[in-house]
Amino acid sequence: MSMSPAGPHILLSTGSLFHLPLSTVARIASDAGFEGLELIVNSPKLAPGPELEAVSTICPIRSLHAPFRDWSKWGGHFNSWKATTALANSLECCEHITLHPPGSRLSSMIQNRWFARAHDLRLLLDAVGRVRYSLENLPWVQDSPFGRDELDKLLAQCRQKNVGLTYDVCHMGVSRKDVLTALQRVPVEMLYNVHFSDAKAYREHLAPGKGNLPLEQFLGLLGDMGYTGPVTLELEPTAFPEDMDGVTGQLIQIRQWMTRALRNG
Repeated sequence: MSMSPAGPHILLSTGSLFHLPLSTVARIASDAGFEGLELIVNSPKLAPGPELEAVSTICPIRSLHAPFRDWSKWGGHFNSWKATTALANSLECCEHITLHPPGSRLSSMIQNRWFARAHDLRLLLDAVGRVRYSLENLPWVQDSPFGRDELDKLLAQCRQKNVGLTYDVCHMGVSRKDVLTALQRVPVEMLYNVHFSDAKAYREHLAPGKGNLPLEQFLGLLGDMGYTGPVTLELEPTAFPEDMDGVTGQLIQIRQWMTRALRNG
């Protein structure tokens, strides 16, 4: 039940509609023509079993987003990633896990020194053969003129940990980076996932066209690069109408526009 390699595949992040039951989010995504879901793992209750298998039957769960806060619920940061990996291993359509790099503050570095020593996250976290990991670029403060470029540092970290990159276009935008130039600096073989949304100033995860990022050109560039992985629509819930028909209709329009832009690359 893997995705075909014909071209980029458009997924919906469950975080876009996190206030709704997962089965409802899956039904909306399926009705809107999405090829799968990226499931935000926000609770240890999201564990292997019939409930998530039923959700994946409605719309395949193809990617997971590992916890990015409240790690104590899982017994620590490492345990939260292990639990996410076990969940991915149990879902036959799931091939990928997005990870937030641990924080750079001293308290985070001490807590997560295991991450600093890790050289193969797939081996360390017991991933089955089909499941890959990628580190996501988070919003960066203004670069120091004397420091190493943040994207270069992240790509080096990906190589060191034997993982890929999740390129979050709105995070790159609010970091005051040229999102097209930055994308061209990422080797396509290292690009495992794209988080897709608009941004304006410091507002993130806006619907396409509500910010000022060159999203149509961005999708065209992805197509030109020969990228065949997931493009995951990741919006804030306030981007949608309140009625379910309106939500589905808006997602249909966005998904159709994304498909056309990718094909025109």
